[in-house]
Amino acid sequence: MQKIKHFSPALLALFAFGLLICSGKRVEASPFGESAPVCETGTVASYIGTSCSFPPVVYHWTSYSCTSTPASICARLGTNGAGIHVRLDPNGPPTLLVGGTHLWDVTAGQSVDIVISGSVSGATVNLTWPHFWPGQRATTGDGSEENSTLIECGGNCGPANDGMSATRCSVADAEENCSEHRITTYFGQLANFRAASADNPYPFTIEIKLNGGSSGTATLRSLGLHIGNAKRRRED
Repeated sequence: MQKIKHFSPALLALFAFGLLICSGKRVEASPFGESAPVCETGTVASYIGTSCSFPPVVYHWTSYSCTSTPASICARLGTNGAGIHVRLDPNGPPTLLVGGTHLWDVTAGQSVDIVISGSVSGATVNLTWPHFWPGQRATTGDGSEENSTLIECGGNCGPANDGMSATRCSVADAEENCSEHRITTYFGQLANFRAASADNPYPFTIEIKLNGGSSGTATLRSLGLHIGNAKRRRED
């Protein structure tokens, strides 16, 4: 029989402390390591506090915030965005369609600003583009619609756009930013970067802003969120 080794209390305490640090670090990065359940249809609220993946890309969805005038716009969007749908793009992963609602539509004197935050590993491309309701322009009068997705890739960002993909629609902006167009229209907004590891993912921030101005309106059908790679998705 093998003899049981005895360790000093100081050594055992140091070992326990090391496990605590390592365990905390793993949870902060990803409770799933390099994998997570495949992303499914849901709502922003069902995503917050979870992780999902389109391997090798893993997303961690950490927070949602909403500010609006009047406050009833955020209220009707629900706690943590329960009224905002998240669907799988039928043209293929890793693209999510965030929206599918009229609850955030605004008219004159109204505005809403939605921010969704998280982190991502395994992705090399950020391309975000708007989808609009058929036959309907996103804004009228002096209204505006803005959407942006920022990947905080720092020194690992590629040469274009510094991790940011964004478009804006107003009376002064290009028509392709205001009505339904093919994805190729938005390739100029593509940002690329080196893939982050599972233990050091990049923070990301998605922001959607609708403003009715003093005499206008603004709407958005959904946001095509492609934080992934450049090869797997079929063109719309």
